[in-house]
Amino acid sequence: MKNLMVLAIFLFVYAVAHAQDKSNLSKQTGKAEALPNLQTCLHTAQHNLRLFTESQPNDVNSIVKEIELYIDSMPKNKTTADLLLSKNFAPLRHFFLTTTNKTSVAAEFLYTVAPYNFCMYNDTALSLYLWAVKDGEPYNLGKMTDKRIVKLALTNCLLPSLAALDEFKEGELKYVALSVYYGCKDSREGAPKTGTVPYCLTLVARLSDIQQYAAGLITDKGLLANAEVYLADEEDMRRLNLE
Repeated sequence: MKNLMVLAIFLFVYAVAHAQDKSNLSKQTGKAEALPNLQTCLHTAQHNLRLFTESQPNDVNSIVKEIELYIDSMPKNKTTADLLLSKNFAPLRHFFLTTTNKTSVAAEFLYTVAPYNFCMYNDTALSLYLWAVKDGEPYNLGKMTDKRIVKLALTNCLLPSLAALDEFKEGELKYVALSVYYGCKDSREGAPKTGTVPYCLTLVARLSDIQQYAAGLITDKGLLANAEVYLADEEDMRRLNLE
Protein backbone atom coordinates (compact mmCIF):
# COMPACT_ATOMS: atom_id res chain seq x y z
CA MET A 1 0.00 0.00 0.00
CA LYS A 2 2.84 2.34 0.89
CA ASN A 3 4.56 1.59 -2.42
CA LEU A 4 1.34 2.40 -4.30
CA MET A 5 1.06 5.75 -2.54
CA VAL A 6 4.67 6.59 -3.40
CA LEU A 7 4.06 5.66 -7.04
CA ALA A 8 0.91 7.79 -7.16
CA ILE A 9 2.77 10.80 -5.74
CA PHE A 10 5.59 10.33 -8.26
CA LEU A 11 3.16 10.16 -11.19
CA PHE A 12 1.36 13.28 -9.98
CA VAL A 13 4.61 15.25 -9.66
CA TYR A 14 5.75 14.07 -13.11
CA ALA A 15 2.44 15.07 -14.69
CA VAL A 16 2.60 18.54 -13.16
CA ALA A 17 6.22 19.03 -14.28
CA HIS A 18 5.42 17.78 -17.80
CA ALA A 19 2.45 20.13 -18.04
CA GLN A 20 4.65 23.01 -16.91
CA ASP A 21 7.26 22.15 -19.57
CA LYS A 22 4.56 22.19 -22.25
CA SER A 23 3.26 25.51 -20.93
CA ASN A 24 6.75 27.03 -21.03
CA LEU A 25 7.24 25.75 -24.59
CA SER A 26 3.92 27.25 -25.61
CA LYS A 27 4.90 30.59 -24.14
CA GLN A 28 8.23 30.44 -25.93
CA THR A 29 6.87 29.57 -29.36
CA GLY A 30 3.53 31.39 -29.27
CA LYS A 31 1.13 30.26 -31.98
CA ALA A 32 3.78 28.60 -34.10
CA GLU A 33 2.88 28.00 -37.71
CA ALA A 34 3.39 24.54 -39.16
CA LEU A 35 6.48 24.23 -41.34
CA PRO A 36 5.77 23.90 -45.08
CA ASN A 37 6.27 20.69 -47.00
CA LEU A 38 9.54 20.46 -48.92
CA GLN A 39 7.78 19.80 -52.23
CA THR A 40 5.88 23.06 -51.80
CA CYS A 41 9.18 24.86 -51.32
CA LEU A 42 10.62 23.22 -54.43
CA HIS A 43 7.75 24.57 -56.50
CA THR A 44 8.31 28.04 -55.04
CA ALA A 45 11.87 27.93 -56.36
CA GLN A 46 10.55 26.84 -59.75
CA HIS A 47 8.20 29.83 -59.84
CA ASN A 48 11.15 32.15 -59.26
CA LEU A 49 13.11 30.96 -62.29
CA ARG A 50 12.88 34.33 -64.04
CA LEU A 51 15.08 35.78 -61.30
CA PHE A 52 18.02 34.44 -63.30
CA THR A 53 17.42 36.86 -66.17
CA GLU A 54 15.36 39.63 -64.54
CA SER A 55 16.86 40.33 -61.12
CA GLN A 56 20.12 41.51 -59.68
CA PRO A 57 21.80 38.89 -57.48
CA ASN A 58 22.46 39.42 -53.77
CA ASP A 59 25.97 39.27 -52.36
CA VAL A 60 26.70 37.05 -49.39
CA ASN A 61 27.39 39.86 -46.91
CA SER A 62 23.95 41.36 -47.48
CA ILE A 63 22.37 37.95 -46.82
CA VAL A 64 24.14 37.53 -43.49
CA LYS A 65 23.28 41.08 -42.46
CA GLU A 66 19.60 40.60 -43.31
CA ILE A 67 19.46 37.39 -41.24
CA GLU A 68 21.14 39.09 -38.29
CA LEU A 69 18.71 42.02 -38.44
CA TYR A 70 15.77 39.63 -38.60
CA ILE A 71 16.97 37.65 -35.58
CA ASP A 72 17.47 40.87 -33.61
CA SER A 73 13.92 41.97 -34.37
CA MET A 74 12.17 38.67 -33.60
CA PRO A 75 9.11 38.99 -31.35
CA LYS A 76 9.00 37.34 -27.94
CA ASN A 77 6.52 34.73 -29.18
CA LYS A 78 8.61 33.09 -31.87
CA THR A 79 7.38 30.74 -34.55
CA THR A 80 8.89 27.29 -35.04
CA ALA A 81 10.85 28.61 -38.02
CA ASP A 82 12.19 31.51 -35.92
CA LEU A 83 13.43 29.15 -33.22
CA LEU A 84 15.11 26.93 -35.82
CA LEU A 85 16.77 29.95 -37.42
CA SER A 86 18.16 31.13 -34.09
CA LYS A 87 19.44 27.66 -33.29
CA ASN A 88 21.04 27.14 -36.71
CA PHE A 89 22.26 30.67 -37.45
CA ALA A 90 25.98 29.94 -36.96
CA PRO A 91 26.18 27.00 -39.44
CA LEU A 92 23.82 28.81 -41.83
CA ARG A 93 26.04 31.89 -41.75
CA HIS A 94 29.04 29.64 -42.36
CA PHE A 95 27.34 28.15 -45.41
CA PHE A 96 26.73 31.49 -47.10
CA LEU A 97 30.18 32.82 -46.29
CA THR A 98 31.93 29.63 -47.37
CA THR A 99 30.03 28.31 -50.38
CA THR A 100 31.48 30.88 -52.77
CA ASN A 101 34.95 29.58 -51.93
CA LYS A 102 33.92 25.95 -52.38
CA THR A 103 32.24 26.44 -55.76
CA SER A 104 34.09 27.14 -58.96
CA VAL A 105 31.37 29.22 -60.64
CA ALA A 106 28.84 30.33 -58.00
CA ALA A 107 29.39 33.67 -56.33
CA GLU A 108 25.96 35.20 -55.86
CA PHE A 109 22.43 34.35 -54.75
CA LEU A 110 18.95 34.90 -56.18
CA TYR A 111 15.84 35.18 -54.04
CA THR A 112 12.84 37.37 -53.28
CA VAL A 113 12.16 37.03 -49.54
CA ALA A 114 14.87 34.77 -48.08
CA PRO A 115 17.43 32.32 -49.52
CA TYR A 116 16.55 29.52 -47.07
CA ASN A 117 13.54 27.78 -45.58
CA PHE A 118 12.96 25.23 -42.85
CA CYS A 119 10.43 22.65 -43.99
CA MET A 120 9.36 19.03 -43.63
CA TYR A 121 10.52 16.13 -45.80
CA ASN A 122 7.52 13.83 -46.41
CA ASP A 123 5.86 15.56 -43.43
CA THR A 124 8.02 13.54 -41.03
CA ALA A 125 11.63 14.79 -41.04
CA LEU A 126 12.95 18.30 -40.52
CA SER A 127 14.81 19.65 -43.53
CA LEU A 128 16.62 22.82 -44.54
CA TYR A 129 16.10 24.13 -48.05
CA LEU A 130 18.72 26.45 -49.55
CA TRP A 131 17.43 27.56 -52.91
CA ALA A 132 19.21 30.66 -54.07
CA VAL A 133 22.65 29.73 -55.44
CA LYS A 134 23.35 31.27 -58.85
CA ASP A 135 25.53 29.39 -61.30
CA GLY A 136 27.96 31.35 -63.45
CA GLU A 137 27.64 32.48 -67.06
CA PRO A 138 24.87 30.84 -69.13
CA TYR A 139 25.69 27.56 -70.85
CA ASN A 140 25.47 27.23 -74.64
CA LEU A 141 23.39 24.46 -76.20
CA GLY A 142 25.26 25.08 -79.43
CA LYS A 143 28.40 23.67 -77.82
CA MET A 144 27.08 20.94 -75.53
CA THR A 145 24.01 18.82 -74.91
CA ASP A 146 21.46 19.61 -72.23
CA LYS A 147 22.52 16.43 -70.40
CA ARG A 148 26.12 17.68 -70.36
CA ILE A 149 24.96 21.05 -69.05
CA VAL A 150 23.10 19.42 -66.15
CA LYS A 151 26.23 17.45 -65.29
CA LEU A 152 28.37 20.60 -65.34
CA ALA A 153 25.93 22.53 -63.16
CA LEU A 154 25.92 19.61 -60.74
CA THR A 155 29.68 18.99 -60.59
CA ASN A 156 30.90 22.61 -60.81
CA CYS A 157 28.33 24.34 -58.67
CA LEU A 158 25.89 22.22 -56.67
CA LEU A 159 28.07 19.40 -55.34
CA PRO A 160 31.01 21.65 -54.35
CA SER A 161 28.60 23.88 -52.41
CA LEU A 162 27.76 20.94 -50.14
CA ALA A 163 31.20 21.26 -48.53
CA ALA A 164 30.01 24.52 -46.95
CA LEU A 165 27.42 22.61 -44.90
CA ASP A 166 30.10 21.10 -42.68
CA GLU A 167 29.11 23.00 -39.51
CA PHE A 168 25.58 21.60 -39.37
CA LYS A 169 25.24 18.86 -36.78
CA GLU A 170 23.04 15.85 -37.34
CA GLY A 171 20.24 15.86 -34.80
CA GLU A 172 16.73 17.11 -35.40
CA LEU A 173 17.79 18.32 -38.87
CA LYS A 174 17.69 15.23 -41.10
CA TYR A 175 17.65 16.45 -44.71
CA VAL A 176 19.13 19.30 -46.72
CA ALA A 177 17.92 20.41 -50.15
CA LEU A 178 20.05 22.71 -52.29
CA SER A 179 19.02 24.38 -55.56
CA VAL A 180 21.11 26.22 -58.11
CA TYR A 181 19.77 28.44 -60.86
CA TYR A 182 21.50 28.34 -64.23
CA GLY A 183 20.76 29.62 -67.71
CA CYS A 184 21.06 28.19 -71.24
CA LYS A 185 21.49 29.93 -74.56
CA ASP A 186 20.94 28.21 -77.88
CA SER A 187 23.20 29.38 -80.69
CA ARG A 188 22.32 26.52 -83.03
CA GLU A 189 21.09 27.37 -86.49
CA GLY A 190 17.33 27.48 -86.61
CA ALA A 191 16.95 27.64 -82.82
CA PRO A 192 14.26 30.05 -81.56
CA LYS A 193 15.58 33.44 -80.44
CA THR A 194 14.35 33.22 -76.87
CA GLY A 195 17.43 34.56 -75.12
CA THR A 196 18.62 32.89 -71.95
CA VAL A 197 16.33 30.13 -70.67
CA PRO A 198 16.53 29.59 -66.88
CA TYR A 199 16.61 26.24 -65.08
CA CYS A 200 16.66 25.14 -61.46
CA LEU A 201 18.66 22.05 -60.43
CA THR A 202 17.93 20.65 -56.97
CA LEU A 203 19.51 17.96 -54.81
CA VAL A 204 17.72 16.51 -51.76
CA ALA A 205 19.83 14.31 -49.49
CA ARG A 206 20.23 13.19 -45.91
CA LEU A 207 22.47 15.52 -43.93
CA SER A 208 24.52 12.53 -42.78
CA ASP A 209 25.21 11.54 -46.42
CA ILE A 210 26.17 15.12 -47.31
CA GLN A 211 28.61 15.28 -44.42
CA GLN A 212 30.19 11.96 -45.43
CA TYR A 213 30.49 13.19 -49.01
CA ALA A 214 32.06 16.49 -47.94
CA ALA A 215 34.55 14.55 -45.77
CA GLY A 216 35.51 12.31 -48.68
CA LEU A 217 34.03 9.18 -47.09
CA ILE A 218 31.64 8.51 -49.99
CA THR A 219 31.84 9.44 -53.66
CA ASP A 220 29.40 11.59 -55.61
CA LYS A 221 27.98 8.35 -57.02
CA GLY A 222 27.37 7.08 -53.50
CA LEU A 223 25.72 10.35 -52.52
CA LEU A 224 23.47 10.46 -55.58
CA ALA A 225 22.43 6.81 -55.13
CA ASN A 226 20.45 7.79 -52.01
CA ALA A 227 19.52 11.32 -53.06
CA GLU A 228 16.79 12.93 -55.15
CA VAL A 229 17.69 15.25 -58.04
CA TYR A 230 15.15 17.49 -59.73
CA LEU A 231 15.32 19.74 -62.77
CA ALA A 232 12.76 22.50 -63.28
CA ASP A 233 12.07 24.81 -66.19
CA GLU A 234 9.31 27.40 -66.35
CA GLU A 235 6.69 24.78 -67.18
CA ASP A 236 7.31 21.85 -64.86
CA MET A 237 9.68 20.01 -62.54
CA ARG A 238 10.83 16.44 -63.04
CA ARG A 239 13.00 14.02 -61.13
CA LEU A 240 16.23 12.99 -62.85
CA ASN A 241 17.99 9.65 -62.92
CA LEU A 242 21.70 10.44 -63.07
CA GLU A 243 23.00 6.88 -62.78
